[in-house]
Amino acid sequence: MARVTVKYLNGEEITGEVMLFNVNKPTFPLQVEGPGGIPETRAVRVDAVKMILFLKKEEPGGSRVRMETIDQSIYAGTLAFRLIVEFRDGEVIHGSTLKYSPNDPGFFLIPLNPADRSDRIYVNAQSVKHVVSKRLLGKILVDQNKITHEQLTESLRYQRETREKKLGTILREKEIISEQQLRESLDKQKEKNKMLGEILLEAGYITDEQLDNALRIQQENRKKKLGQVLVDLKYISPNDICIALATQFKHPWIDLSRISIPQEIATSMPEAVVKKFEVIPVEKKGTDILVVATSQPQDADLKAVLSKITSLNVEMVIAFEGYIESAIQTFFPAKDSNSLR
Repeated sequence: MARVTVKYLNGEEITGEVMLFNVNKPTFPLQVEGPGGIPETRAVRVDAVKMILFLKKEEPGGSRVRMETIDQSIYAGTLAFRLIVEFRDGEVIHGSTLKYSPNDPGFFLIPLNPADRSDRIYVNAQSVKHVVSKRLLGKILVDQNKITHEQLTESLRYQRETREKKLGTILREKEIISEQQLRESLDKQKEKNKMLGEILLEAGYITDEQLDNALRIQQENRKKKLGQVLVDLKYISPNDICIALATQFKHPWIDLSRISIPQEIATSMPEAVVKKFEVIPVEKKGTDILVVATSQPQDADLKAVLSKITSLNVEMVIAFEGYIESAIQTFFPAKDSNSLR
């Protein structure tokens, strides 16, 4: 049985277990703990719920920090749509889904945040105020009639086996699409300073116009990184950036806005090192492993450098640069110039 939390339209919440949930039926049985701890079954009307959270199984022990390595097949097109769902009560959730239509009475989505307690979420369309739907790369290529669903499925299967190449490269190597079609679909910018923008373009998270506008603003204010500019403009969320980088570089990622870093962990690395490399320690595993968050996973030498400096085995995880900067300022505040006189 699946453990779920049912959130009702009236604000009520209840957690229990469900054996069978069918979106095409008006009700489903929910087993909950009744008086005296005796299980009882309730019939839940689907049209009365806001959403249903299908909860992850809790694992005993393990890391204090929830981390996740992104399956490239999800990012590239198995889940064809990226959704931003705004509910009528103001709550906003992010996720991906295989199928979405505004005419459906409800839909499932997979949360993008690895810290989310749900494996998947069923959303009642009646509870929704607005949905922003973006097609991911595989879906875009299918819709443009450049590949078929069968070709996409086969490419994704091959991609899961190799886990080394991006979807566009595989499609090109298999001669499913031409080099010109690939360029048109991705419309990639070649300059190194557009690496993040290139990755986000491939996923369909931003448009060319949005990237150009963000780069223009970044050039006017060079202290800001591209990712922060894109977030400030509300083109993407911090999680979008983490997912894009985690997929590209096959690193786990964490949401620093959802965890509390112990003082002794954050300051276990010298201030000069933290500020120079723009990283922050987030957890220590055992006696010899230090988990360090970075927003620059493309720096292949960073792990080795930090391991040498700290004399510990360093595990790198990706985090949003804005959250890293905030953590650095919290644990290593700038010294007041007046106090130095």
